[in-house]
This record gives sequence, structure tokens and C-alpha cells, in this order.
Amino acid sequence: MYPEIMGSDAKQDLDALVAKLKAKQKQLIRELPDIDPEELFQILHSLLRPIGSGRRFFLRKQADGTHVF
Repeated sequence: MYPEIMGSDAKQDLDALVAKLKAKQKQLIRELPDIDPEELFQILHSLLRPIGSGRRFFLRKQADGTHVF
């Protein structure tokens, strides 16, 4: 984001969100090795954003067992 224009509370909230995302990503990478780590991070980011902050997420399982969003 833009730390130079964010207040300290917003910066702490952002840091907490990033830490939560990285921890969950680390856990899920072992369980979902076929998903690109960057895409997994984007999926988690979408899911863990606060309600009302523009989160969007659509995931569909294909016939071959892979997932697309």
C-alpha cells in the first residue's frame, strides 16, 4: 500500500493482515502443492479481507479436478 500516507493504525492493520496471509499461505502450500503460491496468496487475500472492503472471490472446480477462479 502507501505507508507514507497511512496512519499508524492502518499500517498496523495492514501488517497484521499480511502476517495472517503469509501464515495461512505457508500452511496451505503443503496441502495444495498444485496451486501456484502467488495465486494462492491472491485467493487468501480475497478471502481474508474485511467485509465491505471490495473482496471478490469466485472458484470453480473443473471436471479434471483442478480449480479456476
